[in-house]
Amino acid sequence: MRAAGTTTEVGRRGPDPMSLTTAALLLLAVLFLAAALVVALVLPYGEWDAMAFGSWSRQIAEHWPHIRFADAGAADYHRPLFYFLQGTLWSVFGFHQWLGRLLSLVFAVVFMAAMAWTAAQTVRVERRLAAAIAVVVVVLIGPFATYVVSGLSDVPAVAMVALTAALLLMPRLGSFRLPLVGVAATLAVLAKPSSLPALVGLGAAVLLGSRAGLRKRAIAAGAIAVGTSVGLLYDLVQARFVHLGLRSFLTVGSGGTYANLAASSRKRVLLDGGWLGSDLRLLVMFSIAYALIRLVKGHRTAVLAAFVVGIGWSWLGPHLAGERGVRVGILAAGTWTQQAAVILLAASLLLALLAPTAAIPSRLQLARGLVWATPPFVVWALKVVYADRLLAPAWPGFVLLIAWATLPVFATARAARREWLALVPAAMLIILGAYAVQNINGLGSSGWRQLRSGGLAGLGNAALMRNVGFGGDFSAEFNALEPQIGPHDRILSYDQRLRFFYLDQFDFAAPQACTQLQGHRIFVLLESDEVRQRYGARATPGYWEACPAKLTKVDERPGAYAIYVNGVPRPTVGGCGAPTAAPGLVILFDQPFRTSAAAGAALKSIVAIGFPEAHVEYIGCANYQIIETGVPDPSVGQSILDEAKRANVEAQLVKR
Repeated sequence: MRAAGTTTEVGRRGPDPMSLTTAALLLLAVLFLAAALVVALVLPYGEWDAMAFGSWSRQIAEHWPHIRFADAGAADYHRPLFYFLQGTLWSVFGFHQWLGRLLSLVFAVVFMAAMAWTAAQTVRVERRLAAAIAVVVVVLIGPFATYVVSGLSDVPAVAMVALTAALLLMPRLGSFRLPLVGVAATLAVLAKPSSLPALVGLGAAVLLGSRAGLRKRAIAAGAIAVGTSVGLLYDLVQARFVHLGLRSFLTVGSGGTYANLAASSRKRVLLDGGWLGSDLRLLVMFSIAYALIRLVKGHRTAVLAAFVVGIGWSWLGPHLAGERGVRVGILAAGTWTQQAAVILLAASLLLALLAPTAAIPSRLQLARGLVWATPPFVVWALKVVYADRLLAPAWPGFVLLIAWATLPVFATARAARREWLALVPAAMLIILGAYAVQNINGLGSSGWRQLRSGGLAGLGNAALMRNVGFGGDFSAEFNALEPQIGPHDRILSYDQRLRFFYLDQFDFAAPQACTQLQGHRIFVLLESDEVRQRYGARATPGYWEACPAKLTKVDERPGAYAIYVNGVPRPTVGGCGAPTAAPGLVILFDQPFRTSAAAGAALKSIVAIGFPEAHVEYIGCANYQIIETGVPDPSVGQSILDEAKRANVEAQLVKR
């Protein structure tokens, strides 16, 4: 995949605009990583799978270096790389989610660096600029920004695939090069089985070329095959351990409901074309069309035809996919600034018509990029098209195709001695990159505002960070559940995220029968549409409230979850159907009470000594208090406190 030749540097006065362009693009990548670092350090995990699979890491941490446990399954065992490393970190340094997020960020940096190196080594001119373009394209991948520090295995998998390719282009490694290629391929398989088609595509791409170098290329492809085989050997051992065939082991979790979901999503997603995010839709369509047409036609014909295809598909695709509210498909579904950036970026692609010969990618180069990207793309389209992050193994091929197809735009500016022209596409990429920073962890503008709402001190506020990281429903579920769980209480639920936090106290079970409640103090019922479709009436509160067990509903968000305590709940403020307290000044008498009877008995004596407006207020699970409302101002409140003090009654003025 290496292209011969070097860039000829011409002496010039003042700063080189191309160097400034390269520096600006790389600075954007640095800012992106800095923002991702902040998120990694302050926010807990928020993705379901990060917590569900992260439970395996927690078990590994407690029993290191063992990886086999009774409640771990094939879906855990076939992606050990990230979760074993995460468990190792937690074993050494303790359970801190930010360590796992930092580990995710390390893999993201490896991916970006590998793509920069590969892009630089496969062009003949403007190598540093090619590396910068590749890095910024990675930043612009929508699901990459969303999951860059998510604690999922997709970024580690694509990082190892990209590293495998980058190592192939490092001849200075000498005799270590091919063994390292094999190691990287093994790690890619251990990161996630979805890496397999990407490694197949990479091996096939390496084999493409003239007969003259076939032997060397075959040896390189053999190194990839050997590394892949070692990874598959691990998978075979684990498949036998869980009594599955190798194919079933590798594809666990992709059948049944998910197969139906893929079938129902396939046409819409493929027509939409936003496989790498809406901001890259045009560049993806343009680069694929350019590469395919360039295989049989000249550069200029390919640019013009690809421009028409890219604009046409980007405009028409979302409409055919059934998206509503999209006026023009090439416009990103965002602010007018994003829309303008995409339009100007599209227009700048025509500069490639005047590109110098040295900047035009070769047919072999483009063929290799297409061959590399095709197998993982086809598998994704057929099996898991419902989730854009699952296309990750195909990202390297697409990134290179985009970098190769857009580099001629910048090279034209250099050749025409009008370097300022390069500022147009560079500025548009930087603008779109700024919005990618905003979408880290899926925060968006509202999430960043919430993150900043508490200032620097707020970054250490665990409750606030949970609300930002978890999202509404799970944050409410966790906050309502936490005060009800003692050190020896057992939890029954279909919500696997809870195992991540209450590892040894959690029992995972689908909602089936009332007998499941035996021995469990806490029952958390998920009420999502998916659970209701799968389990029918057993996924409704009415079914469980009719059980013989004495269940007390602690909290519920209809359509999301319901939390029950088997017995008497622990006293808490909020939950258990407590109404929202009205704001204002109130007089709070005595201490909270666990029963309404105790509060009522205390109320009688308070009323008898001269506080007839006092009454009992229900404030949460097994939690009652005696208050007097309607206090107009602090001076009146103080007079009531003085009266209570003379009567030897404990009271305080509270603003709520």
